[in-house]
Amino acid sequence: MDDLGRTMRLVECDIAAEEERAGIFDRADVAYPVMAIALATRRDNLKVTIASLAKGLATNSDGHQENALDRLGARAEPAPLVDCRAWEACW
Repeated sequence: MDDLGRTMRLVECDIAAEEERAGIFDRADVAYPVMAIALATRRDNLKVTIASLAKGLATNSDGHQENALDRLGARAEPAPLVDCRAWEACW
């Protein structure tokens, strides 16, 4: 799940970079970049996937709550945050 979260933040950086490149930030604008639209759709799908996984992993088959990270065997520390203001941080 950490990797999905990091991927989502990278996609957000890509959206910001594409908007900056085009100089258009309003999604209602007909000239809004197609790439930014596609990336926003991908980001939204990642959000849904993360929420679904978190919900499914929060409850085990017996209906008992457990730590989703423990069940995944994932590392305890969260993925590093990405500063989208400097798009070089995404790469």
